[in-house]
Amino acid sequence: MKNTKLPQSLPATDFTKKANEEFYEYLNFDDRQDYEDAYKNHISPLHFKKLKNDSGKVVWDTEKVEFLKESSSETVNPSLWRNSQLQSISGLFKVVDGVYQVRGVSLSTTVLIETENGVIVCDTLKSVESAKAAMDLYYKHRPKKPVTAIILSQSHSDHFGGIQGILEYAEHKDIPIIAPQYLAEEAISEYVMLGSVMKRRGQYQFGSLLPAGPKGVVSQGIGPVGTDGMNSFEVPNIEIENKVQILEVDGLTFQFLLTPNTEAPAEMHFFIEEYKVIFASENVNKTMHQIYTVRGAKTRDTLKWVDAIDKTIDLFGQYEVDALLMAHAWPVWGKDQIIKHLKLQRDLYKYMHDQTVRLANHGYTMDEIAETIQLPDTLNQYWGNRGYYGTLKHNVKGIYNFYLGYYSGHPSDLDPLPQIEAGKKYVEFMGGAANVIQKAKVDYENGEYRWVAQVMKNVVMADPDNIEAKNLLADTFEQLGYQSESANWRNIYLVGALELRSGVNKDRLPYDSSMLFNNIPVEEFLTLLAVKLNGLKADGHKMVIQIEVSDTDEDFTLNLENSVLSYKVGKLTNNPDISLTVEKSTLYEIGEGRLSSEQAVSEERLVISGDQNKFDEFLSLLDQFDPLVNIVTP
Repeated sequence: MKNTKLPQSLPATDFTKKANEEFYEYLNFDDRQDYEDAYKNHISPLHFKKLKNDSGKVVWDTEKVEFLKESSSETVNPSLWRNSQLQSISGLFKVVDGVYQVRGVSLSTTVLIETENGVIVCDTLKSVESAKAAMDLYYKHRPKKPVTAIILSQSHSDHFGGIQGILEYAEHKDIPIIAPQYLAEEAISEYVMLGSVMKRRGQYQFGSLLPAGPKGVVSQGIGPVGTDGMNSFEVPNIEIENKVQILEVDGLTFQFLLTPNTEAPAEMHFFIEEYKVIFASENVNKTMHQIYTVRGAKTRDTLKWVDAIDKTIDLFGQYEVDALLMAHAWPVWGKDQIIKHLKLQRDLYKYMHDQTVRLANHGYTMDEIAETIQLPDTLNQYWGNRGYYGTLKHNVKGIYNFYLGYYSGHPSDLDPLPQIEAGKKYVEFMGGAANVIQKAKVDYENGEYRWVAQVMKNVVMADPDNIEAKNLLADTFEQLGYQSESANWRNIYLVGALELRSGVNKDRLPYDSSMLFNNIPVEEFLTLLAVKLNGLKADGHKMVIQIEVSDTDEDFTLNLENSVLSYKVGKLTNNPDISLTVEKSTLYEIGEGRLSSEQAVSEERLVISGDQNKFDEFLSLLDQFDPLVNIVTP
């Protein structure tokens, strides 16, 4: 096994060992049904040890998770260890005759549905490399028929990012790409406007900066240890627009159920009549999911999520059903077990919602509700509801915030000092950094890790060069990570510890989404430019820019005035300050700061009519986002 030691990583303390041992007392670890289901109908393991991209870079090393074959470590919550073992079971699996699933080459799974003419692929994984690996594995054991259609069940990139890899196996370039209504718009809005900071926060949530191992990343909670690779995108050509819609796809009858504004803003379930299989995308899992996702995204509408599962039971439960497929787990077989699982997942989210709202109406704050609320044993002891990805605490806060916002109602919380200024005042009031550290060390020795983390954050924010403070906070994060049942929480704590000890690794950029970015419509890119405009710098500047995008045959008029950039479609003035003729990809390179206007003109990729200095003036007003902003230090 490879060295999985983190810088200065410590063993589990007695408090952490005790906290983890309590899980053995509460949960039934003798229940092996999930292991039986996860291995059921296993046709083949993955056909590689190391998956490489076209340039030879390793994007997935299967040997990273070999440590999970061992007994649970003291530095990992035993419930999370169990989940990680299950998520590491990989390869090609038969669901029913004619329907197959590939697991373990990406955060999500892909489903292959055989037809008389070929194969329909449902969800294309996160990267082109993973998608091609999944298809190659499938074709090693099944007839090599072409891909005749693609179904994208929702708008998050782990469901569509590998689509260009799947299209390499298509019978022709215009095969149906079926998706829920507004998938393209929702996918683009999430990954463009806030893509930079989301990817940085994602490094914490998914633990991509950590080595795999008992003191590092063990899984993602809804999938195995994260893989790398190139994201891609293709705009769907068939949208499911009706709440319930029947569509024949290459000879098979699909009954689609739209479930918008649930786990994803655009999402859908379906039932394949010929195969008696339900696919519930990511609204149903083998874990508690996130109502609020800690990497940052719009808070989900819990009641719509509950309704989506309930409608799935009502709509598809009237048929003979042999298997339930989910985007991040092994299947459930048998109608009784399927309905049971759906109901327990539905009631999990309904309980969280209703009890949060009840307590809010009693006047409890967001933090108080999170500390108070408990699930009943019927929901909490069910393995499929455990908090490996979402947690009860942060989901409750998400529900509270969905309805009441971040403000607690207490006047002191209306306009608090930001964390750096507050940190300095806290430390001053508590007698200085040395005094705080001395008291915090005592609390650390007593296992009061949550409080130590809270108070030491103030010292680090007040004095980021205080090595003793940073090391104590890192040690504290480490123990909190070792205790966390949620893979997200574990990863976040351990990445925080890593960066406190070693600083931000400037060589480790977030994942490459340039292929996805280059496929977004021009209007969405112009929306991003408006977000990048530095309002203070733009004060007093006024100009009109006309853009002719030559390869898409589109025209746009940009107007900069009052420190706001807006655009309209078409040539709307005869006297612009500047006129540009440019291809889409070149426009994107210039706007992203990867290509200067001078170089674009010299390479004959940009034609400017008017004062080029005026265009450079405009470009100087745009911010370029740092993909590696500080998180645990100022």
